[in-house]
Amino acid sequence: MNAPSILHPVLADANLLMLERPEGLDAEFIRRNTTPGNEALEHVVDLNQMRQSAASVCFIVPVQRNDATALEHTVQSVLRQTDPDWELLLCSDEDAADDLGRWLEIDWRVRRFTSSTPLDEARFLKQAAIQATTSFIGLLSQGDVVDDDLVKSLGEKLRTATTADIVYTDEARRMPDDRVGLPFYKPDWSPEHQQSVNMLGRFVAIRKSLLLTAAEPSGIQPEATEYALNLALASKARHIMHIDEPLYIRTSASLSTPVGGFFSADGLSEARDALEAHVRTEAEHASVVARPDSGSLHVRWPTPAGAPITLLILTGMQRRELPGQGEVVLATHFVRSIIEKSSASNYKIIVVDDGTVDPDLQALLDQHGHSTHTCPKSEPFSFARKANFATSLVDSGIVLLLNDDLEVVSPDWIQELAGQAARLGVGAVGCRLLFGDGTLQHAGIGLGFNGSAGHMFHHSPADGSEYAGFASIDRNYTAVTGAVMGYRKEVFDSVGGFDEQFRTDYNDLDFCLKCIAKGLRVVYIGAATLYHFHNSSIKRTHDSSPERQAFLARWSRVVKRDPYFSKNFQAQSDELPLVSA
Repeated sequence: MNAPSILHPVLADANLLMLERPEGLDAEFIRRNTTPGNEALEHVVDLNQMRQSAASVCFIVPVQRNDATALEHTVQSVLRQTDPDWELLLCSDEDAADDLGRWLEIDWRVRRFTSSTPLDEARFLKQAAIQATTSFIGLLSQGDVVDDDLVKSLGEKLRTATTADIVYTDEARRMPDDRVGLPFYKPDWSPEHQQSVNMLGRFVAIRKSLLLTAAEPSGIQPEATEYALNLALASKARHIMHIDEPLYIRTSASLSTPVGGFFSADGLSEARDALEAHVRTEAEHASVVARPDSGSLHVRWPTPAGAPITLLILTGMQRRELPGQGEVVLATHFVRSIIEKSSASNYKIIVVDDGTVDPDLQALLDQHGHSTHTCPKSEPFSFARKANFATSLVDSGIVLLLNDDLEVVSPDWIQELAGQAARLGVGAVGCRLLFGDGTLQHAGIGLGFNGSAGHMFHHSPADGSEYAGFASIDRNYTAVTGAVMGYRKEVFDSVGGFDEQFRTDYNDLDFCLKCIAKGLRVVYIGAATLYHFHNSSIKRTHDSSPERQAFLARWSRVVKRDPYFSKNFQAQSDELPLVSA
């Protein structure tokens, strides 16, 4: 099975994969896969029907332990595929190669790849890819299973996405009672999410020509090696597509590992090293922090030297009682917290008022070299108009648009927001906001709640227990709140700022969607936190408002299918769990 043949030059050269099938290829397969005449095998499918599709897939199964039952479950799940356009490579070192012989007589599409040295799964994938005769290749761990319709679903996706180089599915786990549970419903491709954890997970179908040109992954820990390979492949892929169905069932994964692609304590350090090497190809001074409490990673992006950072605080000089602090002027309280608690030094504050300024605030701003500016007051109030006026005061650089009812929690929040906003592929940036009682007020906005939009994990504990850690990591959303939003002035100008037909609602969502329409990403930073003393008793009551109708008329397509909000999530209320237990 491993002797050189006329196939090897074609199978091993990525540049030849797009050529027509060479003459004699099918005959070679017949010769190499003919079974003894006395074998009683079930007829599967005629040879000339096989692997003619651009969506054909090879399952790479590394056999690394003596567990025949686990291997049988895995192989049987491949044999049950409703679309026959697949092949299976059982991979092992030379010591275990003989134990796999019986599987080669079950179906001619099952073959064997033997390595002279033990390899982890990612390296088996890379080396065995040379042997595959299919368009796509993916890992299937011993003991794990795939849904009967995985190959069929892959073909359906690729018929309309012919340039996709990576297609990934959702996944779940088989519980001790043999029930399938703990689903990981993934977003569509989310680069920042993939940096935080190994979001791609399984199943990932990789175009063979892409895999052959990828560098051999380095490292010792298998999960970090697989993560490093995924980072490299994703950076070179033309398009990455998502099948939002749990078509891969893990049975070998520890049930104690949280849903979401988080790293174990053993793999976290190597994963950090892999990500840091990856992000430094974009920004030389970027660094990565490993977060052992959650098993995730966080990238600290540098702000360009000399780029001005302007904090625009919109205020009407309201007063409010704050827990343990008595009555305060919100703007004064927030500015004082910025000056006292923030670790950044290269920023400028402009308080945009309605014509009156608290004397204590004015003295504080004067003392530290900051300023105020009056926005001509108009009735009725328009947040969009005031935000546009405020941003017009800035010539260039990075803008942090801010409500006045905030208080700093994370000292480095300015650097975090500005570093992300400075990246050319990013349009708008938001962060984690907490109510005064410590529960989540903002952790990204999901489209679809109540037919329009809502805050994710509203009033949930801010302890990382939310679904798949979405509020605790850096990831992409369709929108973030205008209460704290970072963007480059050039991005603001290119999208036309905030649409003033959305006076009080939907202006921030519309702004973010216009950024996405320009090919830019919206990023949520779970590592940056502020208090937002938003009146939590106020509920939106604008279901039939003109603003809601105008928003839906413009963006109904995205509301119906938010790429970062799984179709499997409930959309009735933003205060219910995304996934029922």
